[in-house]
Amino acid sequence: MAVLIERNRKRIFWLIILVAFLMIYAYNLLTPYMSDDYFYAIEVSQASSFWDLVKQQYGEYLSNSGRVVGQFNVRLSLSVNKQVFNLVNSLMFIGLALLVYANIRRRKKQDLFVLLLVLTFFWKYAVSFGQTMLWICGACNYLWGSVIILGFVTFYRHFLDHPEKIKREGALAAAAFFFGVLAGWCNENTSGGGLLLALMFGMNFWWYKRKVGKSSIHPFMATGILGMCCGILGMVSAPGVRSRSATMSQGEYTGLVGLLSRTYKITLTIRELFFPVLAILAIVLVLLVLQKKLVFWHQVRCNETVLFLVAALATCYALAIAPTPMDRAFFGAGIFLFISCIQGIVDVGDGELALKAARYGLASVLCLWLFFTYLDNLVNLARIYREEKERIGLILEEKADPQGDGIVVVPKFREAFRNPYSDAHNSDLEDDKDYWINLFYEVYYDVGNITAIPRDQWNELYGETPGISEN
Repeated sequence: MAVLIERNRKRIFWLIILVAFLMIYAYNLLTPYMSDDYFYAIEVSQASSFWDLVKQQYGEYLSNSGRVVGQFNVRLSLSVNKQVFNLVNSLMFIGLALLVYANIRRRKKQDLFVLLLVLTFFWKYAVSFGQTMLWICGACNYLWGSVIILGFVTFYRHFLDHPEKIKREGALAAAAFFFGVLAGWCNENTSGGGLLLALMFGMNFWWYKRKVGKSSIHPFMATGILGMCCGILGMVSAPGVRSRSATMSQGEYTGLVGLLSRTYKITLTIRELFFPVLAILAIVLVLLVLQKKLVFWHQVRCNETVLFLVAALATCYALAIAPTPMDRAFFGAGIFLFISCIQGIVDVGDGELALKAARYGLASVLCLWLFFTYLDNLVNLARIYREEKERIGLILEEKADPQGDGIVVVPKFREAFRNPYSDAHNSDLEDDKDYWINLFYEVYYDVGNITAIPRDQWNELYGETPGISEN
């Protein structure tokens, strides 16, 4: 079996990529518009040209958010058919997986073990998967943003590792600046973590080259960092950021007490979101120390496991300077943490039977977990998609308004279908016609008023819809 796998390693590698694409594509197909998608879809429908979208984004920059790159991608995604987003978003998922894979050093060529770890870590440990990977507004800001940020870090590391490939210093410096601006303008804390990584890798390069007496600074190193700084500055200095921060910070402690309070909350969130990964990482770090691979200072400062761990923690705790964030703000930190953990697992090696069993046992258990979890939640997503289509039909045909009083009553999603791969239940319609998501539906579908009640109650009042059951 081992010989057969080795002979077909490249084919198996790309087969896994294809299967991974089909898996996430199926989930994208079964994810309807949710939450703020409706708000932005209403705005986008009022734009008659690309320039109108640009003007809308500028208005948002002044009033609500500095994330120009992510939010403009939201507008572009909502201006085309949802099927286009499904395809592009699936490719972004694969792109992020390949970028994480590319940042793992000392792996085999077409390393199946590393690839499977990357993909299973995504499905098992990615923060708020339904919000950050599938929901249009979330995916454009977190998944796509992480692709751009990690893409810049990968680009930066590539030319640090292979300076002999630099042919035109000026062109590379210009490309690094514009790529850096794009990466810096994606996400406040994740872009900051990307900047920190670039600085740490750049400093290690400078120290090494200075030690051997060679040229230590290339123009792209400076322009890339400058570009990221410009992007971050453009994002955090947006007028909309200040007004939004002021609104979100109402009722929170300020000053030193507020900082300590938010730091404590972030620590608890890190434990809640990442404890299994941190536990694996702790074991890995102990093994690296015992193997004397992480003992001396020069080993520590150059070790990718340590560098990505530092970036992950910095990306988390940078959130302490702002109002208490949603869990999805930790998505980028999670990606850095995955790289740190997987890099450590690779560096530990498999020279001893116990280590080999632990490494491949971990990958096998995660793959087994993914098989059952994926199928179970594929069915749940299909059920949610079916119920959403059903109630959209009710809204459009006003079948749920038998009294003719202008109030359309629709069923809420069944709680039994709630799962981590959909944000539908977190932004479900309520029985209050003035609830924010109800208002979005009313404007988007051009109906009077919409209220939602539990499915069992709806069935008693209006009768069960044929073909719509709990199965």
